[in-house]
Amino acid sequence: MKKIIIILTVVVILFQLPAVNFQLSSAAQADLTRIFTLETTFDPHRYATLRAEGDTIHAEGFFRDEVVEDFYITPTPRRGTGSFTRNGDGSFTASFSGSPADSNALAVIHFEGGRTLSYRIEYTAGTGWFFGDNGLAASTSALLENYRMIPLQISENYISATLCPDEIEETRNRLREITEEVTAGLDCNYQIAKALNRWVADNLVYDRDAANTEVTEETVSIARTLRLGRSVCIGIANTYAALLETAGIKALNIKGGIANAREGVPYELLPYETIVHEWVAFRFEAPNQANSRWVWTDPTWDRQGFFENGNYHHRPSVIKHFDISPLALSFDHRGDRAELRQFLPVNNEETMVNNEIKSDDAEDDDPDVPYDDAEVLEIGQTESSVTFPMENPEENYILFYIIIGMLLAAIIIMSILILKLRR
Repeated sequence: MKKIIIILTVVVILFQLPAVNFQLSSAAQADLTRIFTLETTFDPHRYATLRAEGDTIHAEGFFRDEVVEDFYITPTPRRGTGSFTRNGDGSFTASFSGSPADSNALAVIHFEGGRTLSYRIEYTAGTGWFFGDNGLAASTSALLENYRMIPLQISENYISATLCPDEIEETRNRLREITEEVTAGLDCNYQIAKALNRWVADNLVYDRDAANTEVTEETVSIARTLRLGRSVCIGIANTYAALLETAGIKALNIKGGIANAREGVPYELLPYETIVHEWVAFRFEAPNQANSRWVWTDPTWDRQGFFENGNYHHRPSVIKHFDISPLALSFDHRGDRAELRQFLPVNNEETMVNNEIKSDDAEDDDPDVPYDDAEVLEIGQTESSVTFPMENPEENYILFYIIIGMLLAAIIIMSILILKLRR
């Protein structure tokens, strides 16, 4: 009889899980601002514009160096129909109509060879498709105007975990070599940053072995990252930011988190609880200063290669996060703090004067501590195990009450069965 009680309790809990997921999705969707046009990126050579009109998503775009084969929504909507036209100049137009079985889905751009770009879309009956703005586009972008300057002595620890002078100098020389080789013939800082992003995505792989066991200062150092061609997000972001600085481009490291449903953090919890992550923003200085702006980029998420069980797995990169729009970024990234790390001493004083470094809380920086305990992956922790605390736990009250209801239901069933046994 005890086995029956246990089985019934498990069945009740499992039966309630879909309701929990539905209520969580509905609660999150209710807080979303509805946007009906999404610019995927601002890169003039590879972009798409998606427009939601009722039950139809329209798409048009241009990819200079890739062949777009199809556009669709997944999971496949019920009664879905679509159209697609590719032009010889790399542009395309498409549309897809249908209503989904769930409240959200992905709009997918499919390339020749199987690579894809996907963007989250929401759906409500009576209104149709829309893109949800969870507020992170604005809050993450605001970080760029209130960043912290990290002193040189701390930034050098990102270059070499041992602070070995020879290793620091060798690493800086290697950064210069890569920059000169990759950017030869380029004079626009936007194209230089784009070429360096591609180099990082193509040549550095994600170190799953380190992420799953232990991440140390050595793991994320630029010296090791370049020497072995692998690291976790912090090391990859550091290397890209250092390459940008070497090229004379102002870059910020962005500390924050990501949504990754496969690791237990769905989009609905992105504003509150996320897996630790780092990426980069750089300053595009246009000939017309009125057009100058910050550009988001995440080469860690653009690379597809990884290192696992002692083996390298190199795969072609899929560039999605170079100059990604703030709204598209907010579908899976949340920024918490921006830092300007100084990797090259020759740029130290010039950068501080010419770019008017902002550092409202720079006095709090401890030169002996290269990482912040609460906001950056602590030494010895795995990336997937670190989450941020709920900033507004009251906003998640629906999930709380559902869980309480599940427990009460299980207790009631067990109590009834126990009373019957006693009789």
